[in-house]
Amino acid sequence: MRKRVLALVATFVVAGCTATETGTPTTTVDGGETTAPNSSESPTKTSVSVPPRPKTLKLDSIDPCALLTADQRAGLKIDSFRPQTNSTEQYRGAKECAFEISAKAPYYRYYATLVTTEGVEVWLSGDRNVDAKLISIGDFAAVRYDLAGQGANAAPCTVAVDVAQDQQLLIRTSTSGKDFTQDEVCRMSEKAADLALTTLKTLA
Repeated sequence: MRKRVLALVATFVVAGCTATETGTPTTTVDGGETTAPNSSESPTKTSVSVPPRPKTLKLDSIDPCALLTADQRAGLKIDSFRPQTNSTEQYRGAKECAFEISAKAPYYRYYATLVTTEGVEVWLSGDRNVDAKLISIGDFAAVRYDLAGQGANAAPCTVAVDVAQDQQLLIRTSTSGKDFTQDEVCRMSEKAADLALTTLKTLA
């Protein structure tokens, strides 16, 4: 009888060692994020077709600080501006101009960046960590985007205008504090982009 009990215990131990749990196996990657290996699912991609541009406006020889005229700057309450180069990893070295509203609160800035390395479609591909949507600025297609997941927070908002093959005019509005909603910041970028595009048509 004792031998039969021992045999049964051994059987249960073996079964416990060989049992498998149901579910999807995961692999830890950098940052503690987990993903399912060999999964047939792929990241969600956005397939949005950018409408053809009415004409080509090349940015190569444009001065970004000339994109807003004196009257346009006055209308946007800009009191100073300066040329600089972009310092982000994506567009490091690209020509850029910072337009500042600094005389009185609320304080904020517009940045005009001339990108000559890729077109606006990159913001609609689903590969970048942004919330983006296709819009129009004047008669040109454009993409409005901000950092994904910001919601109502007033993070910088950018409008990318499709001005030429593999080129885009970026107008970004950056504010300080909580003087504006996220939608207001984005509408400010749209307004400045419309003015800059109007000027660009006379320069390109």
